Amino acid sequence: MFKRILIPTDGSELALKAVATGVKLASELGAKVIFLHAMEPYIAPYAAEVALMDSRTQEMFERGIHEDNDRILGDAKRVADAAGVANQCVSAVSSRAEVFIEKTVNEFACDLIVIGTHGRGAVGRFVMGSVTARLLPISPVPVLVYRDALMPAA
Repeated sequence: MFKRILIPTDGSELALKAVATGVKLASELGAKVIFLHAMEPYIAPYAAEVALMDSRTQEMFERGIHEDNDRILGDAKRVADAAGVANQCVSAVSSRAEVFIEKTVNEFACDLIVIGTHGRGAVGRFVMGSVTARLLPISPVPVLVYRDALMPAA
């Protein structure tokens, strides 16, 4: 049925639960998983703040996001490796994670996405945004949304 499962992760506790769920599903189906992490781009501060900042700020930021990326994807890879599930990791700097997810689905011929959601209500999505909510209307493949059973209903 499903042969390539895309599992986006941000490294949060909820995302790791979605990773475990996606890996278990892949194991049962004999599918491969593609782990994806979208790193936030550096946004230069306002001009008034620039004079107060060290010229290495962007370099330090970028080094930090790449270290986080390695840790996040490494955690996901360890889950798949422990389950004996074939896997691959992809990442990119992107301010629109849902667009990067859609692009990756097409590039790797994925046929399912497994993604976590915090289950915020409409106000929470408006204030904080939701990659999952923005992904659902544009996804070219089915999306399995993982929501922690212990979380209150929105």
